Amino acid sequence: MEQEVVQTNASDIETAVNDLCSKLKKSSESYNAVIFYAAIKYNFEELSLAIKARFPQSEVIGASTAGEISERGFLNDTILLTTMSDSSTKVKGVFIENGSKYPIASKNDIESALSSVGIRCNDPNSHKDAFAIAYTNGVFNAEETILSNFYSIIQNDSFMLAGGTAGFTGDTPKTFVSYNGRTTQDGAVMLFVKTRCRFDIRQEDIFNPTGKSFFVNESNPIKREITSFNGKPAKTAYAEQLGVTEAQAEGMTFENPFGRMMNGALHIVALAGFTPDKKITTFARVVPNSTLELMHIGNALEKADETCKGIKSIIPYPKFTLMMSCITRTMYFGRENLSSKIIEKYKNTFPTFAGFSVYGEQIGKMHCNQTLVTVVIGD
Repeated sequence: MEQEVVQTNASDIETAVNDLCSKLKKSSESYNAVIFYAAIKYNFEELSLAIKARFPQSEVIGASTAGEISERGFLNDTILLTTMSDSSTKVKGVFIENGSKYPIASKNDIESALSSVGIRCNDPNSHKDAFAIAYTNGVFNAEETILSNFYSIIQNDSFMLAGGTAGFTGDTPKTFVSYNGRTTQDGAVMLFVKTRCRFDIRQEDIFNPTGKSFFVNESNPIKREITSFNGKPAKTAYAEQLGVTEAQAEGMTFENPFGRMMNGALHIVALAGFTPDKKITTFARVVPNSTLELMHIGNALEKADETCKGIKSIIPYPKFTLMMSCITRTMYFGRENLSSKIIEKYKNTFPTFAGFSVYGEQIGKMHCNQTLVTVVIGD
């Protein structure tokens, strides 16, 4: 398995694509897959077509970002492109349109893509030598719907999917994903990978449980709103558990998200904000009559060390690394002057890596927030 990572901040698309391709070591037909991440300032449709034109024989997927991650650091306003090449690995992508309304319409396309690389649905062993990379648009709250649809097709809960919600910067909420030059603002792109190489997919969160919990009396999972906790307005109960006023609680949401217990583990749910009638809006679905744990931020550097050591214990010689890191983490690292220290830990662990700041992370059947999802492939 080999990976190359190149990056450009050229503003003109033709110039940018030429710059990216000039930095690659191999000829275009050498790459199984090409993955790119681009700042929202670029014309994403034009960029997607331009990159696919340069790699006609490769599977090409891409996503818009809230920032790009490479050896150069946590950056903004660039295009980051990475490649995958391995003679024993097969890849195939699939394009999902209208994901928030009609995800089931892509069922045949998903089945066909899986079959083309030798991944069988309803195979209890399919996860042993295959996985999926997925990027979803971030405006329509469709992550859970798309995940549910996919797992109803693959019919193997152990099959790993690693994904990120496409990001954006600025005031206009728009995100893009693409597959082989096709672009959508409401859907997803998936890349199925079947390989003889060892791989590791995991999630890191930098939060610890506080021992304080909330019982969800009323919520709207579709709108991602929580109305009441513990018999009180959601905002009131949240502030009380923190021991602060409701006004003070508004500035404490990043350091104190929720944890959902699912599949035997806590998964982070980030707070998006508060409504005038004291509802809490979130970046993931919360169902009524469930219990949430109040979480508190821990030591990010120690968590990074733990993650890197864990990966190296499984993949002693990493060859290919992708990272999907929540934008709130990126912002926190910047505020606390941790960005360069985090990147240095990655550089000491992975010969190459590429990633982007996302608006949500997916691992397996779970959609989460404020975490890091990694895909690492070895020999």
